[in-house]
Amino acid sequence: MITLVRPHPPYRAEVIRDRRPEDLDRLADVVLGLDLSATGRQEPRAWLQVVGAVVSWVYDMAPAHVAPTRNVVGHVVVYRPDAGSPTPRLSDAFGRPPDELLAIGRLCVRPQKHAHGIARHLLREARLHVQRLGKVPVLDIAANGSLSPEFCARYGFVEVPAPDPGSTPMVWTP
Repeated sequence: MITLVRPHPPYRAEVIRDRRPEDLDRLADVVLGLDLSATGRQEPRAWLQVVGAVVSWVYDMAPAHVAPTRNVVGHVVVYRPDAGSPTPRLSDAFGRPPDELLAIGRLCVRPQKHAHGIARHLLREARLHVQRLGKVPVLDIAANGSLSPEFCARYGFVEVPAPDPGSTPMVWTP
């Protein structure tokens, strides 16, 4: 389990923590509020759950001393880009075997004053987790929540030629 705390004066800290089953209803509401085309026709709860997930995290707005709560406002998944994943051809885009890659996906944040900062924090922590595992962080904008190529480029991701129409694969470059 990961618990990352970012303190806010005077007594507040938000937490990135493992997603729990009871978080799915709240997260489904977040997804519905974003009008995400990446979900296709999938029901939001099903879209949030990824086959081959290594980790599924939420951003919990509760003070750390009362976490975990149902006050989740963000979500991200790190997964293996294989045949059962949302982006099975990511390895084709990067010319590397799937076992060298871990994909970051299903990143979505409830629209609010600091949504950009929360998305940035979730993306950064997911990328660092992938790197600690000795893998290459990749993502596909088309299969993600509310990410844009411009947003990801600001944090070190570079677009690569797409193997499929409608996909926008990106890889993190140090």
